[in-house]
Parts: sequence; C-alpha cells; structure tokens
Amino acid sequence: MEWKWTWKNKSNEIFETTIPSINYNRQNQLENVESFKYFGSILTNNGRCTCEIKCRIVMAKTAFKKKRILFTSALDLELRKKLVKCYIWSIALYGPETWTLRTVGQKHLESFKI
Repeated sequence: MEWKWTWKNKSNEIFETTIPSINYNRQNQLENVESFKYFGSILTNNGRCTCEIKCRIVMAKTAFKKKRILFTSALDLELRKKLVKCYIWSIALYGPETWTLRTVGQKHLESFKI
C-alpha cells in the first residue's frame, strides 16, 4: 500500500508525492530499543535528552583538550573567543533543535562554561 501526500505552497501550486509503505515480514520483527544514535545524536524512547547533553559536553571538553595549544595567552583574547565558539561550542550545541530541554539539561548546559 502506498500513501499519497498532497500539499499547496504559498502561490497555490499543488504538489503530490507518494510514500511507499514499509514491508513488514512477520519473521523479521522490529526491535524496540531504549536508545539509538541517529545522525550523531542519541535518541531515547522516553524523549529526554539528558544523555545527549552530557555526551555533547564530554565531546566538547575532549575537543578543548585536543585544541588547548590554540588557546594560549600568546593569541589575542578576541581570537581565542572566536576559536572557542568555532571549535568547542559548535560541538557542544550540535542539534539542539531536537532536544526537549528540561531544567536538568539546562543546568548541565549552564554549568558547562570553559
């Protein structure tokens, strides 16, 4: 069975596409897992992102340790700030649009200040 999906854009153009259904074989059952990695982010079955935030913080700290030579006092302060924003914060805040941020996760992020 295929699904048909039709929509209009702002200029009232009609678009249509078909979405193939998933063939389900009773011999190969789908497995229910507690968490899995998808495009570098950890998704859990309860929808919480505390584990993902903690992993991102660890990855950012590891990147900071690897790039520590770049953050020496020989460089200009503004340049060091830009390097931290580029190398560290981009790792820590990758994919936040998928996070369901709760108070615990917010506290983890706020405490992560290098």
